[in-house]
Parts: sequence; C-alpha cells; structure tokens
Amino acid sequence: MKKVMIIIFIFLVSSLLMGTDSLNDIINDSSISNDSLFVLLANWNTYLPADSTGVFLQKENVINDTLIAPYFIHIPQNYDHTKPTQLLVYLHGGVGRKDFIEDFSEYVPQITALFPDEVINNWFFLFPQGNQYTMWWDLIGMENIKIQMRDLKENYNIDDDKIYMTGFSDGGSASFHFALTDPNMFAAFYPLNGFIAVGSRVTQKPAYLPNLRNRHSRAINTDEDGLYPSADMRLLMELSLQAGADLLYKEYWGIGHDFAYAEEDVPIMVQDMKNQARDIFSSEIYWESSMPEFNRCDWLEITKLDTLESPAEWQKEYNIKMKNKRIQFGFYHDETFEGKGVKVRDLIEASTADSMDLKKDDIVIKMDGKDLENIEKLTELKTFKKRGDEVSLTVLREDKEVKLFGRFPEVDFYDAFILNKPSGAVKAKYWGNHFEIETSRVDELAIYIHPDMVNLKNPVTININGNEVFNEHIEIYREFMVENFQKNFDRKALWVNRIVLKL
Repeated sequence: MKKVMIIIFIFLVSSLLMGTDSLNDIINDSSISNDSLFVLLANWNTYLPADSTGVFLQKENVINDTLIAPYFIHIPQNYDHTKPTQLLVYLHGGVGRKDFIEDFSEYVPQITALFPDEVINNWFFLFPQGNQYTMWWDLIGMENIKIQMRDLKENYNIDDDKIYMTGFSDGGSASFHFALTDPNMFAAFYPLNGFIAVGSRVTQKPAYLPNLRNRHSRAINTDEDGLYPSADMRLLMELSLQAGADLLYKEYWGIGHDFAYAEEDVPIMVQDMKNQARDIFSSEIYWESSMPEFNRCDWLEITKLDTLESPAEWQKEYNIKMKNKRIQFGFYHDETFEGKGVKVRDLIEASTADSMDLKKDDIVIKMDGKDLENIEKLTELKTFKKRGDEVSLTVLREDKEVKLFGRFPEVDFYDAFILNKPSGAVKAKYWGNHFEIETSRVDELAIYIHPDMVNLKNPVTININGNEVFNEHIEIYREFMVENFQKNFDRKALWVNRIVLKL
C-alpha cells in the first residue's frame, strides 16, 4: 500500500538557490578564465538538502499583476541533493476551464500513485495547473511551464538530460505540441489519449510533423474514446512515421476517454523513459518553423525566413483531411453551479448552441425531453446522437421554461493541422568540426557551439547548400555563456558561442 503523502502548502513568488551569491561571485570573478568558468558551471552542484522529502509542495508562478499560476512539485523520498534526479512533468486535462482546479491537492497524489514505488521514491514530479488563460499550447501557458521547470532546476538537483513530459487528454495533446514546437528541455514525450493537432488547431498556428524526428515520443489512444478515438489518431500516427518521427504508438481497445489502462501500461511507459536520455548533441537535426517563438532545436536555430523563395524538393507538407464526426453543442458550462441541470457560462459563435438561441446563464434541464441532473448526463445523452440529427433543449431562463430546437451539423472534413503560414526548414549535420547544412526558404540561421561538440583548438567549418561559408576558430564567449546559463539553468546545454550565418 502506497504511503499517504503530506501536502505542504508553500506559496512562492520567487526562490533563491543556496549559493546564489557564490554563483554570482564566480560569474563576476574576472580572475577565473573562460575555460575554468565553463567547467564550474557545467559541473555546478551547490544545492541545499530538501527540508522534507516524500512530500508535495504547492508553489505559484506570478505571470502578471492579475494572473498567478499555482503548481505542485513532489520531492521524492530518496532525494539526494548531491546527485542529479529525473523529473516527470505531468499535464492535466480540461485546460480550457475558467478557473484552476480547486481540489488539485487531492488530484496530484492520485496520479503519482499510478507509478511504481521506484519512481515515486526517486523521481521529481511537476504538476502545472492550467486554465483558459494559461492553456498548455498558448505562448503564456508554455512559458509558464518552462518557468516552473527552471525554478525546480535552480533549487533542486534535476538531471537536465532526464526530463520527461506526459499528460492525459489535453495534457496528452500538449505533450505532442511541445514535441512539435519546443522540445529543447525534454528527453522524451508520452501523450495519453491526446490528439496531436489540438495545439495547432486551437491556436490557429502551424505545427510540423517532421520536427518529431528530434525527440522520442510514445503515444497511447483508445478505441472507444469519444473525443480522440484511436481510429482517427492512427491516421496521424502513420503520417508522423512517414515524416520520419521517432515514435511508438499503442492502442488499448474496449476503453473510453479514461486512464483505465494505467495499471498495465504505466510500468511499460516508465521502462521506456529509463531508456531515453536527451541528446542535445545529435549529429543530425531537421527543423521546420514559421514562427520566431518556435525557431530552434538544440544547436540549430532558424533566425530569418525567405518565404518568397520556393521550398526545396525535400521540404514536404504533411497534413491530412480528418472527418469531423464529433457531437458538440458549443457552449461552456459553469463548473461552480451546484443546482440541478447545466448552467451555460459562455457560448461559441456559430455553434449548434448559438444557432438554437441558447444564452449565457441559461440552465439546461432537459435534452430531448430527458431530465439532466448534471453535465455528465448531458454527455451521456450526446453519445446517442450523430451528425445531422435534430435535438431539443429545455432551459430555465429567468425562472421560465423555454424549449429550444436545433440540428447538429452534417459530417464535414477539416485539415488536421493549420498550415496557414509559409515555413522554412533546415537539414543539418556535423562530424568532427565540420557542419553540412541544407536550407529551404531560410535567409539566416545560427549554430550553437559546445566544447563537447567540437574541438575549440581547431577551426570550425560550415558548408551551406554546397558552399563553404565559415572557416574560423571559435572561442568561449563569456557573456553569452553566462546569459544562457542564467536563463535556462541547464548545465548540459551550456552553449559557449553562437555563429550567425546570413545566406
């Protein structure tokens, strides 16, 4: 029987690493050579022992004057502050909710309890909380997660190369989105009952399947999932493999949109994590981007596009038409409403609910004449509907019963990904001190340098599209190295210089 963890609430705006003054002293000490400073930072290991272990801590990230994002961390029982420790980031579902989850302190122990004792007792867990203002795929939401990770890495001895992301439903979709757009801090991704294109569709911004080549992913879907059935995901997983993704895909049948397979699969997932470590020095990178926010993977960065050019033959578009069979009314319910029925919090424009003249603050009490006690009953009744069916709702509006009539839209087709911007792509590889690069619709790029990649005693040579564009010795650029370390607190990705190349 798993130990009941103590919940400790610590509200934190910012925290300082023990030895920060010492770190600043070292960084500002001009008597320390650049080479020595690199060694000191790359091997930084000055951490305090944890005040308590085997506990959950609640913290907060202040995003702005009106938005504070709470989150939980779990400090493992066997944490040794002198040794780098694995970290698992778990993202919950239902991220579009109005408010943060109220009973989150009860939720997080339930998730950790799904994992083997060896993980609970030896790995850190990070549980961000999201809502409609910090959705996992919005820039604010993504940055919120990364700030929380940085806070952990600054205060605890986290293994930079053994950080994993997983999550269920929206959390699974977000795991895919990070893998597609911003994988740099992670070793691998484990989406559970998610949909790979959600981030692109919700933000109306592109995501590119070939980017899955750069990190390992292991995804799971179920056949009776009413939101993201495996029959739909299977098509996109096949397309991902055609794009070169490092992907394992698994299905469980006879299960709906729930984590009923956890007991069987979590140990397998954990074993897969143990076999994955981040390799920021991979000898080959393919990266495609149309946005400056998602322009970098490890040592390669696309700094400027040339979208007037035609794409290279090897830059292919990966997309697919999906059949839209989902039954949705198109309104958000008020989760705080405690009466009988379902209270409308907000409506989606041009939705079925909108066309029926459903209004904000209506309380839906019947569907097709059948009583509704709560949102779960409405969800159940929807399962008996299909696209094109007529539907009726009875609502309480200003204490009067009003009956509304409508029809769900017919089956239609949509693009899985929103590829509405021209993109540029780079294929890059290196060996020895030589980089060989091919570009497509790129005007400028940058190469990040690390002493573990190249021998700084020898010149670095770079060919782009068959032409030598660089042949020089590279030195450690102290200010760049320090800024990079302070921003990311990543001891392994301690880049010492950046070569910018105009094509």
